[in-house]
Amino acid sequence: MLKVAVSASGASLDCSVPARFEDTACLLIIDADTDALLHTVAGGSVEPSRRSLFFAQKVAEFDCEALLCGELEQGPFTVIAVENCVTRYMAAGLTVLDGIHLMNSYSLDMIPDFVGGTGCPTSDHSNHSHEHTDCSNDCANCANKHDH
Repeated sequence: MLKVAVSASGASLDCSVPARFEDTACLLIIDADTDALLHTVAGGSVEPSRRSLFFAQKVAEFDCEALLCGELEQGPFTVIAVENCVTRYMAAGLTVLDGIHLMNSYSLDMIPDFVGGTGCPTSDHSNHSHEHTDCSNDCANCANKHDH
């Protein structure tokens, strides 16, 4: 099972992925092999200023291998990429299901850094199967170790 988190505007597979991670209404945890919705995490009860970090922590808590989302701020990026080595894919404007299918066909661009960051200094992210074996070494800003 390939467990993927998707930032969504609502709680269904037909909802869209917001342009910015901070605008996530629900985090959907999906089995990307079967398109099955495994979990829905709503952020309505979380203070808006803390919602991005809340969702980032849920990506880690559910042990997701990838996140489909829009632009990431520094705080959530640190939790998702640096601390937990989760691969990030740009899926803003797509439906959740379309994003999953495009990820599976290696058609989504990776998100190498947070908004305003300098990017991954040692890697070319044009290769969608780019792989790191140790997230703490050469590429701390990217921390992408999963081969998709």
